[in-house]
Amino acid sequence: MPAKAPPLTQLPVSFYLQVLICATLWGSAFPVIKNSYVALQINGYGEQLVFAGSRFVLAGLMVLPFCRGPIIEKLKQAPRGPLMAVVLGQTFFQYIFFYYGLSISSGTLGALLVGSGSFWWMLLAPMILKTAPPQRIHWILLGVCSIGIACAIYQPGADLKNAGLGTLAFLAASGSGAVAATFMKKVAPVAGSRCTTAFSLSLGGLMLLLISASAWSSYIAHFNLTTLLVTLYLAALSATAFTLWNRLIELYSVNVLSTFRFLIPLMGVIESTLFIPGENLRPGLIIGALIVVTSLIIISQVKEAPVEGRCIRP
Repeated sequence: MPAKAPPLTQLPVSFYLQVLICATLWGSAFPVIKNSYVALQINGYGEQLVFAGSRFVLAGLMVLPFCRGPIIEKLKQAPRGPLMAVVLGQTFFQYIFFYYGLSISSGTLGALLVGSGSFWWMLLAPMILKTAPPQRIHWILLGVCSIGIACAIYQPGADLKNAGLGTLAFLAASGSGAVAATFMKKVAPVAGSRCTTAFSLSLGGLMLLLISASAWSSYIAHFNLTTLLVTLYLAALSATAFTLWNRLIELYSVNVLSTFRFLIPLMGVIESTLFIPGENLRPGLIIGALIVVTSLIIISQVKEAPVEGRCIRP
């Protein structure tokens, strides 16, 4: 019989601090990226992927000095399939969808839908990690969350094409990230979370740069000091947040972490509203956000303990 994860009150202060840092950093990415499209003259989806790829290559390089032991040897020992699932899910596919969604839709909507990763985890963990399958209450809350998303994207009299496509893109992005996070449980114990993070960010970033090669020249044409500084900030943000979060994935159960994922959309919505011009908290968005965040909090409390066992302390 699997041991149950300890109560949330037993978690160390460092756990709460790291989760809050991750949520705040990822929340700031929405306004920074959205505002950069205009301020840095990043035109077209191709240039946006160059912007993303250079960010993640730098982020991976920033993590490398903090890796312990022989990196190549650790990665060779890791299971190939799960390792590539982390690379493709965490960096490549997640940000192909994310940057597209952010280019056609709002930062507040993207921040809100990041929270859907908790539901993706609920669906994926039983298949990949052999945790307990979803209960009836989980499916009910999934439906309630869908209603909340519909409230958030609805604007009377507006063309819903962009909101609909943006929603699909953000859901695909969060799904990709959830796949990576789930497989991280298989890779991190072998290769270490830092080595895996450095490899995932660097290789995923290179893949983004390769598929956007046709836009390199136009991106470089208006590259300046501000572009460099923003890229360095986003790279440092990714290096810090992914390193901390992947370490938490290595040490704690998926159930425990999903409890706190609601902080990410909450911080993202707040920071997007404060720093992205023209993004106001419409009534529908407020209602939808309350429904989604409440659903995420409830879903995290009713989950059964996962099969992978006890929450391990650092």
